[in-house]
Amino acid sequence: MQDSIFVVNEEPYCLYEIDLHKRNMEFLNSIDAEYFEYILHIHTEAGDEKRASIALRASLHHAIETMFSLLGAYIQAPDCAYAWITKCSNKDLREVVRKISSYQNSLFTKLNIKNVSWINVAESVFRCYMPDTDKNKNTTQLFSNFWSRLAGEFADKNYIDKYNSIKHGFRIRAGGFALAVGVEHEYGVKPPSNEMKLIGKSDFGTTFFRMESIGKRNGNRSIRSRRVSVNWKIERTILLLQLVSMSIQNITSALKISNGAQAGTCKFSRPQGDSDFDRPWSFSPGATNCSMDFVIPEECVTPFSKQELLKMIKDQMKREPVK
Repeated sequence: MQDSIFVVNEEPYCLYEIDLHKRNMEFLNSIDAEYFEYILHIHTEAGDEKRASIALRASLHHAIETMFSLLGAYIQAPDCAYAWITKCSNKDLREVVRKISSYQNSLFTKLNIKNVSWINVAESVFRCYMPDTDKNKNTTQLFSNFWSRLAGEFADKNYIDKYNSIKHGFRIRAGGFALAVGVEHEYGVKPPSNEMKLIGKSDFGTTFFRMESIGKRNGNRSIRSRRVSVNWKIERTILLLQLVSMSIQNITSALKISNGAQAGTCKFSRPQGDSDFDRPWSFSPGATNCSMDFVIPEECVTPFSKQELLKMIKDQMKREPVK
């Protein structure tokens, strides 16, 4: 019997296995690091651009979540990566990513690094990729910057809501929006089109309803919906998906090496040009998100607690049915 004590964010666990290394390698060898490249190829060849853009965006969110999950496992439990990923909730994962970005943190790690930061983690991941060369140092810095940049988007409220609206119930309307502004000559009358200034526009995006609490009372269960529209550029989605797919390949290879695999048998990938790491952000729709909706004054709403609502439901269920 073998065991391993590991931590997911701040939660400790003790894993028991008959053969810990064999099971971990079974998991690592089963990872299809080229899966998202396959998805990218399928949808870029599709004829329906709008549907393909949604599929690619969902795949990008999925890929980023996978990448950060593998990084979290590499940092905190490389000897039992499958257990770490299984026990890590979305909340834990976002917290781990946030802490890495904060640099000064107390994250538990099994890596031999001074501090858990993006650059230190990247140096560990790429330690067997062309060691002691300028190419190694350059690649390490570029991927470190890329992961740090994605970490900021991963924690963004619109990013989270957008992914959830696609993943859970597919509660979206496909398509982007255009935002233009102009000065009214007469109250309530739209200015002429030639006087409107375009702020941003995209054919690709989604619109969904976000649920928000209304009222400041503690334990309040009164909510309202708010329409949110998000724009993106399909070129940016494609380029990011390629870079994230490479990252997944590299982190998987680092995990295998840390578990005894020969470095020469593990694949590392990177773009040919250094500028390719920044290129996704050169594509911008101008206006990335927009929310315009009705105003519901808080004074017009009763802030109900959970107990109050349950009592109302219980009382309603006791009533005699109408004949």
